Amino acid sequence: MSEPYPADAPLRPPPPCPTDLDVREWADNLSAPARYGGESADRARERTAVDADGEAAHRFREILLETHNLSWAAKTLAGLTHKALWRNEDTGASISLVKFEQGAGIPSRHSHASNQFMFCLSGRYTYLPTGITLTEGSFYWNPKGSRHGPTLAEETSILLEVYDGPHYPTQPDWYSSPTDAR
Repeated sequence: MSEPYPADAPLRPPPPCPTDLDVREWADNLSAPARYGGESADRARERTAVDADGEAAHRFREILLETHNLSWAAKTLAGLTHKALWRNEDTGASISLVKFEQGAGIPSRHSHASNQFMFCLSGRYTYLPTGITLTEGSFYWNPKGSRHGPTLAEETSILLEVYDGPHYPTQPDWYSSPTDAR
């Protein structure tokens, strides 16, 4: 893992028990121990725990993110920002919103170390060699190991991007920071 798991990350106080639930059920209504990161985990980390391997973990409760209230974080590729929503620190699986400004894109052909799924929320995002263009409502699946790209945002494009494991087999040369390739 390129970054240590934040075992000492702050905990959130439990929300009040809903009136129609038993207090004991509510107190125990937490996830199995897990090592999650991203905005969802940061807002739902309620108890410390230990996972099956004895590693530091946390227990979580359901959480709602109002993504319009989250800030876009810049990546080292010009014109690309993201909102990291959720990440499994053990497997590398993640869910993010990514935004490519008009004219930005991934500069070279590449493949991923896991399946990549993208749902276009807005814009026009094109895979140049094949001409595949994502527009609002388009769902794109790039299977693990399949080479694709380069890409170009014909309009500012916002995509929901999901990986079911690590993003890249090695850090792509268009990122100068290893955290950008996570």
